[in-house]
Amino acid sequence: MLAVLAAVLAAGCGAQHRAAEQPSNREWAANARGVVDQLRGDIVAVAGFDRFAAARKGLDDDSELYGLLVAYTDFGGCRHMTAAVGVEPPGRARAVRLLRRACTYLRRADTLFTRAVEERAPSLLVGATRQAVAAVPLLDAATLELARNDA
Repeated sequence: MLAVLAAVLAAGCGAQHRAAEQPSNREWAANARGVVDQLRGDIVAVAGFDRFAAARKGLDDDSELYGLLVAYTDFGGCRHMTAAVGVEPPGRARAVRLLRRACTYLRRADTLFTRAVEERAPSLLVGATRQAVAAVPLLDAATLELARNDA
């Protein structure tokens, strides 16, 4: 998570020097894989809340709720995290499209999570969890695409 935060902060600094400081293709791919790994880890952290009883406990237990908040904050910031990797080098557009599609699911998950907390509604947390899990195939495809272009 610290690596992603550093990438986000670095993206906002020195914007006028971006062209000179664009990461190499290999560096860009490594940063993109870091984002995918972070998001996948967050999905694993919330995946158990896809059942009503677990979701109810997650909303009622401050410790579990804190963990959910951390993960769903990343989901809500998915597009920003992806953009912070930088402009994709040639041949990386498909990986970016896959990441953006995954972010669509993750942003929906974040929206449902916010409502679940506001309304104390476990069923909304179940829906949020299922939206997050639906992003996994796209993240996996992005990982494969990144590896394919490294070969």
